Amino acid sequence: MTTDIQQALAVIAEPTRFRIVRLLAESPRTVGDVASALGALQPQTTKHLQALEAAGVIRIHRLGRRRVASLDRETLRSLAAWFGQLAETTDEDDVLNRYAGAVTEAEARAAAGEALSLGFEFSRVLPAPPPHAWRAWTDPAIAARWWAPAHFDVVECSLDPVPGGRVSLTLREGDGAEYRSAGTMREIEAGRRLVYELSPLDADGRPLFEVVHSVEFEAGPTSPTTALRLSVRASGADQRAAAMIAGLEPGWQQLLDALEGVLGADEPTL
Repeated sequence: MTTDIQQALAVIAEPTRFRIVRLLAESPRTVGDVASALGALQPQTTKHLQALEAAGVIRIHRLGRRRVASLDRETLRSLAAWFGQLAETTDEDDVLNRYAGAVTEAEARAAAGEALSLGFEFSRVLPAPPPHAWRAWTDPAIAARWWAPAHFDVVECSLDPVPGGRVSLTLREGDGAEYRSAGTMREIEAGRRLVYELSPLDADGRPLFEVVHSVEFEAGPTSPTTALRLSVRASGADQRAAAMIAGLEPGWQQLLDALEGVLGADEPTL
C-alpha cells in the first residue's frame, strides 16, 4: 500500500497520537495498556488508535478478545525515506550557506566602519570553442539566458562590445523586486578579452559601489573548448550594500554554471 505522507503526518501530529506512537515504538501494547499509559478512558484511546490505523501508521491485531496495537514499520520506513530525500543537501544549499556567511562577515565589517572591497577569480573550461563563448558573453540575447543567479529572471540585458559601450542588466526576483546594474565597456580585444564595469544602482540610478570585470577567452586544452578566466574587483561598498557585495562571488559561481549549460546545450548551432 502506498503511504499517504501528508495524511500520516497530520494524524501523528495530534499530541495524544504522537504520544501513542512513542509508546508503541518501545513495544506493542494492548488497547488497555495504551489507555492506562495515557491516563485516558479506553473509548477515547480507541478513537485515536483507529485514526492511526486508518492512516496506516499502526496495526491493530485482533487476537480473540485481545486487541494489540503495534507500529506499522513499513509506513515509518516510507516516512523516513521521504524525510531522507528532503534532507539531502543540494548545490543551492551550499551556495546559500556560503552566501549567508559572507553577508554576516560583510555586515560586521561595514558596522565597524570599514569600506567594503572584494576581489576573486574564476577559471573554467567551457564546452565550446572561443568564438561561441565570446558570442554567448557579448550577444545580449544569449547572455540573457544565463546572466541571472538562481531564483532571478533577466528583465533587460544590454551589452555593446565596443570601448565606451553601454552595459546594463536588470534582474527580477520571484516577489517582483527588481535590481538594476549599469556601467561601460572599458577595454576590448575582439574574441579574446573584455574589461567592463557593471555596478549595482540605487533607486535613483546611482552606483552603490564599483564592480570591474575582466574576462579572457583562449583555446581550451581540448578541442572544441574555451579556457575562460574571469576576474572581479569590487570596491566602495558601505553597510547598505553589504549583502550585495557578499553575493558577488556565489552569484558568479551560479552564472558560470549556467553559461556552461547554455554552451553545452547549444554548441553545435550557436
